Amino acid sequence: MNVSALSSSNSVSSVSSATSSASDTSLLEKQKTKLEAELQSISSSSADEKTKETKTRNIELQIKQIEAQLSRNSQSSASASAAQAPAKPVSTDTMAAASPQEIATATTDSQGRFDIRV
Repeated sequence: MNVSALSSSNSVSSVSSATSSASDTSLLEKQKTKLEAELQSISSSSADEKTKETKTRNIELQIKQIEAQLSRNSQSSASASAAQAPAKPVSTDTMAAASPQEIATATTDSQGRFDIRV
């Protein structure tokens, strides 16, 4: 029992270290596949039911952690690609915010309202 607890804690720490970078997606997927295979082998093992249940619960938790990290990695890569998308050209027929230069040279009309002419 102590050996399985030790091996599952080692697996959790390896999951944590493996997920430190978004570029480790393929490593995470391989680890998830390995854990799923281990989950299947546990169900067909001759261990008692309590040991099977404990090991199954630990492996399912590790798989959920990996899936969550894969989800975070895909979200962060999607937001990074969205941030790098080229800006749309400004259309001349729509209103846009005044530039700092235009604001600096703005004047007021006779009623005290700003008059920014572009």
